[in-house]
Amino acid sequence: MHFRKTLIIFIFLLSNSIYSQSNDIKNDSLQVEKLYAKAIDLKDNNLVEAKKNFEDAIEIIDKSLFSKNEFLLKKASILEQLAYFLRRENKFDTALKYLQESIEIKRKIGEKYTLGYTYSQIAWLWLYQSEFDKTKVNLDSALTLSKKYNNINETTRTLSRYGILYQNLKEYSKAEQHHLYAIKLADSINSINSIASTNANYAYFLRRQKRYKENIPFLKRSVGMHQKANNQIGLESSYFALGVTYRVLGNPLKAIELYNKAIAMSKKQKNEAVIHSRYLGLSNSYADIKDYQKAYKYHLDYTKWWIKVKNEKNYQKMVDLQSKYKYEQQLAIDSLRFTQEKKEIEIIAQTESSKKKLYFALFLVTLTGAFAIGYLIRRNFKQRSIHIKAEYENKRKILDQEIKTKEKDIKSLIADNSMRLAFKEELLDKIKNDVIGSTPESIEKSLTSLTTQLKLQINTESKLSGLQEKITDVNQFFDTTLRKKYPELTKGEREVCALLRLNLSIKEIMIIRNVSTDSVKSMRRRIRKKMNIPSEISIEEFIRSLI
Repeated sequence: MHFRKTLIIFIFLLSNSIYSQSNDIKNDSLQVEKLYAKAIDLKDNNLVEAKKNFEDAIEIIDKSLFSKNEFLLKKASILEQLAYFLRRENKFDTALKYLQESIEIKRKIGEKYTLGYTYSQIAWLWLYQSEFDKTKVNLDSALTLSKKYNNINETTRTLSRYGILYQNLKEYSKAEQHHLYAIKLADSINSINSIASTNANYAYFLRRQKRYKENIPFLKRSVGMHQKANNQIGLESSYFALGVTYRVLGNPLKAIELYNKAIAMSKKQKNEAVIHSRYLGLSNSYADIKDYQKAYKYHLDYTKWWIKVKNEKNYQKMVDLQSKYKYEQQLAIDSLRFTQEKKEIEIIAQTESSKKKLYFALFLVTLTGAFAIGYLIRRNFKQRSIHIKAEYENKRKILDQEIKTKEKDIKSLIADNSMRLAFKEELLDKIKNDVIGSTPESIEKSLTSLTTQLKLQINTESKLSGLQEKITDVNQFFDTTLRKKYPELTKGEREVCALLRLNLSIKEIMIIRNVSTDSVKSMRRRIRKKMNIPSEISIEEFIRSLI
């Protein structure tokens, strides 16, 4: 009787304990779901609060006795979300640890549909560290899994990230193909978040290619999608990108407005991984408008945040973790890759090979054409040069001959002028000796002789009337040269220089200018002084050297 009573009490207590545990598990499950839903709702707007809810949910799961696959999958998803937040805080080591744990949970429970997302997140961590080989291995795993299990959202995300990877590898054609394919895929499923991210990533590619005007429509579309989804993190990133664009396009005031918006949002989100770049853009924009005081102030802020973000310790921890957690990304690719994908790769390889051959052929054709055009242009230039040189030499010879002829005429006229002066002196002597005091018959005879000589002299005078005009014509270019080089010379001094160039003597210059010998000598001295002619060089030689 006593034994039976004890057994009943034991069964009652056991049932009560099981019922209590069941209630606790149920409450835990409900609490986790509530925290998870709230965190998802907040993660694009309030990172701090969202992260706290995820951490509380993980704590409940770890303490709970509930171990169904659904509960473990929730934990894997939360670990991925926390890894996202940690990456933004530059805590790459812990982020990688969480993602590795998520992969192990998913493998344990046989979850494959969302496994591609985890590999994509790991790839993103390595991309931040510029470890492109490791990035590609994880992206390959992500793409294979997302295609195999028809996860179009993840396929879209991975293709877009391939675009960024190839961009860093400077394989720009591949990068642009992946970006455009990702945008097309996002549009086909009409996913707001996918449309926003793929357009933003392609806009980034265009900016890196300096195609700034082209990137604006994609950025604006990304902004519109982020606003529609109330995604403050994505919106902050798009504001920054627009700031970069407007600054490069010469609108620093608009850039300052956008940078300030991005900085305010980054601080609110505690996004320490990117805030330094926002301050650098703001500093450069103030420098563009020559407000150097503010430019210096914000550059100090940039330096402070950059030193903080340059975390070599975290990078080393990631390397250590990689060797500690020997996850088999390549094995995932090998085991999940199927024939169709292999064919696609072969087709792409063949296409790329054909493109390279075509580009090489076009390059050879272009190069040959360029050489041919260059040869023809050079030959034509040489022929024209020879023709122009010959024409120039011919004209120069003709001009030289004309100048020599005119100079000869001038000298002849000057000689005639000297003879005229001598004739006048002789005529005066004859009048004095033959006419004054002579008989009428002798006077008549003398007058007849004088009349003949005067007629000859009149002819000589008519020749001399064009002397100055001929001198001016010959020395026209020379006079222009004198005006430019020696503007302080007077008109009379320039005329004397022109006569000296013709190698005329002081007496000849005196006759032409109808001045005294002393006047010509004085003018020569002034010319020598104004032209700064060394004493050891003759003035005529110096003047002739000017032409």
